[in-house]
Amino acid sequence: MFNSARTLFVILAACLPVTAQHSREERHAHIKATAEKFAHLEHPHFAPSVHIGYQHPEREARYLAYYNEIQVEETFVHTYFCTIGFQGGYLGIQDTNRGKIAIFSLWDKGGGAHNQADVAEEDRTQILYSNPAAKSSRFGGEGSGAKTMMPFEWELGKTYQCLVALTPQEKGTIYTAWIRPAEGEWLKIASYQAVMTVKDLRGFYSFVEDFVRNGETGQHRRRALYPRQGALTTGGEWLVITEGRGTIADDLLQNGHSGVSENVFYSQSGADTADYASQPRAFRVEREGKTLALELPGDFPSGRE
Repeated sequence: MFNSARTLFVILAACLPVTAQHSREERHAHIKATAEKFAHLEHPHFAPSVHIGYQHPEREARYLAYYNEIQVEETFVHTYFCTIGFQGGYLGIQDTNRGKIAIFSLWDKGGGAHNQADVAEEDRTQILYSNPAAKSSRFGGEGSGAKTMMPFEWELGKTYQCLVALTPQEKGTIYTAWIRPAEGEWLKIASYQAVMTVKDLRGFYSFVEDFVRNGETGQHRRRALYPRQGALTTGGEWLVITEGRGTIADDLLQNGHSGVSENVFYSQSGADTADYASQPRAFRVEREGKTLALELPGDFPSGRE
């Protein structure tokens, strides 16, 4: 899936705060300047963003959907636990000062390279469906696009299922996201239509992000487990994913990493988390069989061309 760590960074960069799109030197200067204000704190003033890039099980295959599960073990307010990132958008859950939510975002044509005011109407992602309980809107400031935020009172220690599917059109591409509570039915969050016609999903990843970075947020750990992953081929098979690669957004801070624990992928950052440099970059889990059996939403696309 990724030819190098640099390829993965390019995919991830647009999901980070705007400072992450500057040069490494600029980001480090900003972090150092801000850190002086919080020199009295025990731990760094924010938790570094950490990611897992998931290896496609068959590199020559094309994929129309991604599946991931998440179980949050530790959290703190202002944390984004992304479950399914891909080239063009991402899906996940957040712990915010207004409650817990599920969020699904998709960029406009041109990715994260511009802000909302600069995007022509014909290049904007269109909102086709929004869950009645959710709020859909445009976003800008670190790229531009459409987002849907849905109240979703997820709990520590419970596992939630997440899906993103792509449906190519003659003109444009439809992207749809669902989430399933630990006990309950699939909830469709939103469907968007992007301007460009895309034939397959690429760049499957997850991340854990402290998106406020106010000093206090860095004093607390966040930890998420990702028990099972799958990718749907154009032939209709859900293939199991077993390989991942960990990265960190701001390597000036080291207290964050990803890996495997008890045969489950995880990401952790903040407070006394073990240093990134001390952990392996590549890791794998063991699974029985090559395919995944899933109970899908009733309105899920067929997955075949």
